[in-house]
Amino acid sequence: MKVLTSAVVLLATAGVAMAAGYDSLGFESFMLGGLDGQDGWVATATGGGIAPQVVTAPDPVLGEKAVRLEVGDTQGDASYMEHAFIPADLIAAGYTNLVVSYDIYRQLNSQDKTQNLWWWLWDAGTPTYGLQWDIGGTLPHGWNPGAGTATTVYGRYANVTMEWDLVAMKAYSWYDGVMVDNGLDITDITALTGWGINFAHESDTGTGGDVAWIDNFQAIATPEPASLALLALGGLAVLRRR
Repeated sequence: MKVLTSAVVLLATAGVAMAAGYDSLGFESFMLGGLDGQDGWVATATGGGIAPQVVTAPDPVLGEKAVRLEVGDTQGDASYMEHAFIPADLIAAGYTNLVVSYDIYRQLNSQDKTQNLWWWLWDAGTPTYGLQWDIGGTLPHGWNPGAGTATTVYGRYANVTMEWDLVAMKAYSWYDGVMVDNGLDITDITALTGWGINFAHESDTGTGGDVAWIDNFQAIATPEPASLALLALGGLAVLRRR
């Protein structure tokens, strides 16, 4: 059973100051149906996309609920979800470390293809975005200089975790428990205000509609070294229902 223990509690247990950012707590307390407006989320769609929906089994979930994003088979379809951080600007509030983590379920569509799943900080700088793209690769920090890639996992949930250490000015990432990026240079990031996830049909029309699921979204900021923030996320991973 998924235990709804927040990262704030785990960070406090580790002796860290109160965390900031946002924790969905697995979307377990959310109402089924449209995500838009629930707990501060903004969720929209364009073209033949469907605005993100809170779903339960038989959709794949880790616990009782997850968020489903869906696009049709027309280039330009999109399904988008975003959330502001609390406080409004983590850097201005004195936070020096941010760890963003969530679980993603992907499957090949009717054409044995996938469409692009993008994610990004709202703010300018490097690295501030990443994606799973339609050739089957996962790039947690995108095509930023020196960034790495991993093969996308299909048919089960896989975790993506990204870290920004604003003291060392280095960024790190992990996918499915394996490190992908080890110390990318951070440049020109002067604010941390929110996060977006965009599911987009960017390949040609006729390459098939697609569905993706997101669970256990967290954006945990601390004024402490990165290792303690990762300790909290690791503790949550142990507590999740698999």
